[in-house]
Amino acid sequence: MKKQFLFFVFTTLLFMSLNSCKKVLDTSPNDFLSYSQFYKTESDLNAAVAGIYSSLAQDGTYGRNIPIELEMGNDEAHYNNRNNYNNVPSLYDCQASTKIYSDCWTALYQGIGRANLLLANIDNATTVADSIKKNIYGEALFLRAFNYFQLVSRFGDVPLVLKPTLQSTNLNNPRTPSIEVYNQILSDMKAADSMVKEVTQINCGTRISKTVVEGMIARVYMKMGGHPLMLGLPAFDSAKTYALKVINSGLHSLNPSYRQVFINHSADKYDNVYRESMWEIEFYGNNTPQGAVAPGSRFACQLAMRYTGTDPNAIYGYGSYVPSGVLYNMYTAYSSTTDTMRRNWNMPEFTYSGNTNPISPTVYTTGTYTFERDCGKWKREYEVFSPKQRDWGPTNFPIIRYSDVLLMAAEAENEVNGPTSVAIGYVNQVRTRAKTLQLFSTKVPTQESFRKFIQEERARELCFEGLRKFDLIRWGIFMGRMDFTKNAIANSTATSTNKTRFLGGYLNVKDRDTLLPIPSSELSVNSMATQNPGW
Repeated sequence: MKKQFLFFVFTTLLFMSLNSCKKVLDTSPNDFLSYSQFYKTESDLNAAVAGIYSSLAQDGTYGRNIPIELEMGNDEAHYNNRNNYNNVPSLYDCQASTKIYSDCWTALYQGIGRANLLLANIDNATTVADSIKKNIYGEALFLRAFNYFQLVSRFGDVPLVLKPTLQSTNLNNPRTPSIEVYNQILSDMKAADSMVKEVTQINCGTRISKTVVEGMIARVYMKMGGHPLMLGLPAFDSAKTYALKVINSGLHSLNPSYRQVFINHSADKYDNVYRESMWEIEFYGNNTPQGAVAPGSRFACQLAMRYTGTDPNAIYGYGSYVPSGVLYNMYTAYSSTTDTMRRNWNMPEFTYSGNTNPISPTVYTTGTYTFERDCGKWKREYEVFSPKQRDWGPTNFPIIRYSDVLLMAAEAENEVNGPTSVAIGYVNQVRTRAKTLQLFSTKVPTQESFRKFIQEERARELCFEGLRKFDLIRWGIFMGRMDFTKNAIANSTATSTNKTRFLGGYLNVKDRDTLLPIPSSELSVNSMATQNPGW
């Protein structure tokens, strides 16, 4: 993917503009220029929308915390760091003062604040073509809604702020009921649907396109149909409608190679043939100053297969989270043959030879343990940026893929009409790509059995993509699956040392953990804020 950089420096605000498929850099500013000095030119508008995107690339959001610290600790993966057991949300023993919660909250509201400023001032750009302003307005509207979706689905009722503020935090704003926040999200996303460009006009998966908006609307409706709102059939029917908009557009399809989807994320390649990876949070570099090169992310290093050698060009990986044996066993379900293709890519049967200098990715030691494998979805050997850095890397994080849309369409169809041939057809597309798997015929016993199948199929296909805990909570089965996984680990063949380490979060988890706490930092400055139950 060609990297082009154009930086705009405005006293304390630094944004990188986006043109076609460009990187964004965020310096976490707290102050903004006077409106009269900004939002005048197309470059200003591009820089402003770049700043909104960049809030999603911080450590507090998709650089690390959302896909790692706030999502892991479920039935597909658990904590594995041998050296740090303090302030780890996935161990479910943190308090509202834990910095990871406030970092996420602050970054998301930072993006909302930037969006509000752009939306309120875009008309100041009187010399910019209306068509360009329309596209940028739509992106800003969607990104504001997406940030609110992250907040409300994780924290519950949150302050709904729709006008610009120069404050870096939302002072004295009461928490808005979740249903009102969701309705605003839908209103913004639906408005954006008619404003943003088609993916064929962008040819890049790091900018918002029309089908991305529609796929995300489907995800919002799927959440609203389940817990905690439980709006049921009307929401599922709307989810199906928007998922079908993506499917019927014909603009996306499944890459025949499952593994290549994730290799592309690490190799900074965007696939304009299949466009399966519909929207990615983009990262680049290694967090070492490289002129105008933006910093990388930390999620891939934390999820990388373990390697602790000293070679500076090696594929250092922490293995801070490892797949559960429950996930392993899901790959043997509902088929006469084991789903070895996806299983062995996502949780490989090998490990890298430790402390080899230099390391060769072809040198493996056999590993067969069900409960003691590494996450292998993104493998650092495919990173092309050099030199590699142990903590930071260029791997992009996928927010929504086409396979997710197919599975949402199948789930929504099943909820509305039962296990029809249409629903089965969407699932079979995903399973056909997985190869050698048993496909469903047109006869499935019951709606409930197909529902359970889809719940596991989403884990097999989408594991480690920041959706599992979200899914378990919306299905109302989070605590049940945590208990199931706890028992599976306790009864496993894992070593006693690993059992003790793996079990931590499952022993600590409580009903309160379906929501994150309102950060103490917010409560200290917002006299109208209240805390979530149990925190």
